[in-house]
Amino acid sequence: MFSELAYKNVRRSMKDYLIYFLTLSFGVCLFYMFNSIDAQAAMMKLTAAQANYMQTLAKSIDYISVFISVILGFLVVYANGFLIKRRKKELGLYLTLGMDKSRLARLLMLETLFIGLFALAVGLVVGIFAAQGFSVVTAHMFKANLESFHFVFSRAALEKTLLYFGVIFLVVMVFNGISVSRLKLIDLLTASRKNEEFKVKKLWISVVCFAVSVGCLVYAYILIDRNGFMGPEWEFKTSLILGSVGTFLFFFSLSGFLLKIVQGNKKTYYRGLNMFTLRQFNSKINTTFVSVSIICLMLLITIGTLSTGMSMASALAGNVDKMTPYDMSIERYTHEGREPIDLRAALKTDGLDLDAAGAKSAVLCQRLAKDAVCGDLGISDETIRTIAGNVDAAQYNNAPLNIISESDYNACAALQGKKTLSLGEDGFAVINSMEQLDGDLTAFLNSGKTLTVGGLTLHAAEKETIELSLATSGGGGGSGVVIVPDKAAESGTVKTETLNVNFKNPADAQSFDARAKEYYGEMGDKHDRPYDGLVTKQDITERAAGISTVVSYLILYIALVFLITSAAILAIQQLSESADNAARYGLLHELGADEKMLNRALFTQIGLYFLLPLSLAVVHSFVGIRVVNRLVELNGHTDIAGSTLTASIIFVLVYGGYFLATYFASKGMLRTRAEN
Repeated sequence: MFSELAYKNVRRSMKDYLIYFLTLSFGVCLFYMFNSIDAQAAMMKLTAAQANYMQTLAKSIDYISVFISVILGFLVVYANGFLIKRRKKELGLYLTLGMDKSRLARLLMLETLFIGLFALAVGLVVGIFAAQGFSVVTAHMFKANLESFHFVFSRAALEKTLLYFGVIFLVVMVFNGISVSRLKLIDLLTASRKNEEFKVKKLWISVVCFAVSVGCLVYAYILIDRNGFMGPEWEFKTSLILGSVGTFLFFFSLSGFLLKIVQGNKKTYYRGLNMFTLRQFNSKINTTFVSVSIICLMLLITIGTLSTGMSMASALAGNVDKMTPYDMSIERYTHEGREPIDLRAALKTDGLDLDAAGAKSAVLCQRLAKDAVCGDLGISDETIRTIAGNVDAAQYNNAPLNIISESDYNACAALQGKKTLSLGEDGFAVINSMEQLDGDLTAFLNSGKTLTVGGLTLHAAEKETIELSLATSGGGGGSGVVIVPDKAAESGTVKTETLNVNFKNPADAQSFDARAKEYYGEMGDKHDRPYDGLVTKQDITERAAGISTVVSYLILYIALVFLITSAAILAIQQLSESADNAARYGLLHELGADEKMLNRALFTQIGLYFLLPLSLAVVHSFVGIRVVNRLVELNGHTDIAGSTLTASIIFVLVYGGYFLATYFASKGMLRTRAEN
């Protein structure tokens, strides 16, 4: 009997359960998709490095899923509370007809079980099929080949999803039992006549709080924009505290004078149902400013992580070509009295003949000028702080200047198929691949100033900086390095000796690397290595793709959960508001307001409620994205516009979808009330 009644209740109240059902299904779908990542590797041909990144991603998702389950658990409990509130009158009738609280709790438990199992089934089915397309995307991001596409099912992801959501449903059932035990019949039967308590704030208090909130936010923006995330720790913490306090005070004060401002424009205030709509909106903000503030901060995290995270991932992936101009680079550091050697000959002595492997190479020796310092290049203290954070500008400016001889540069350029230089006896040029330095360096090259290197006075032979990577490495390399005539470079102290190698067949680089590791050992533990580091183009490519994929997936996982949580809470609050105020809308209809006017008023009220936290979150995000983007640009060019567009599309689909679902569900409530 209870099972049949619970089933009928779920079917009859499906409109009320719509947001709850969609949120639960969406959560299950995301949970399964991301936790099935490791199973997707079965259809990919992965190298050892790619497999390690896949394993790192799977373990990271495991840890994050615990946090995600807590967020989703809170959301489900919150949504379930709305459903109980929505059905208080119905529950009161059950008690009036003789049903005791224990049976009522059992009924709610069965309803929760039915809707939970249904949402779980739908979410899993959608998640399993969506994961198949997800695997193609994963292979593309890892730059791995799909050996054969076949249907992938992750038993581990299924078991984990059932376990985590089973615990969530158990918590909801316990919550329902506690809620039922505290119910009073009189409160249930009169619930529809009760409204949230509305306390009118004094205007001067609201104005003062608003002014303080703006001051806190502006100062927080200044601190973050000035120092970024690498400034003094106390300034960073202060900016976070002021930003949070300013957000809470902003929404706290808004309801106190927002209505007064609109009332000043009589034409707008008395147009249509604006007076009714604004009072409804003002009342809601007054009672929910805490939750709206939290949602605003959650939306900030969502927008920030989506935009900056994707930008970072694209920068890593898109900068690979710049970082890998050669098939392989072998480096030897010549500090602490170590003398440069012929790396090519040393390797051949150990049985690792590059010539036999069909390699072309160029030996690069970077030097430190003894009579010139970095400060001679005219880089401003502000630019130094931008690229190096809270570093001592004087220390940077007094550091020896990095130089490279003309012949070494031309050997590297020729290996890359680029134009060589002819500096003459007194010319110099500057290599740069960092956008933040380009303005200062270009200004210096066109200033007519000279450099003294190796006792020679040099003039700028090139009026623009030259972009050329001096080695295949994760850092790209080459920014602020000065190209000087061979005679000027002779007096410098050798810093690094780099053997840059291109092979007839690029795959031979990996074979050579494998033979070197076999002979020397991973850390040179078998034989003394003549070099300190060996990096191949494939190593860098796989590393960039791996890091980019890990960052993108973790950010997308967290951002989507935060987004649906924020949107769902707003939706639930508005549905609760619509249910409570259905009688008021009915009264307006009786007074002559047609359905079109009522729908417009409802649309405006819900739209304002969804836009308010989003608007401030966008302002917060603008500052945060600007700061983070400056850091990301240090690793290469960023596509912040493309990342922002992608984030906007995701926002429109999810956030906009919840808004429309809330509007239509609320409209259905009002129509049902009118019919009754």
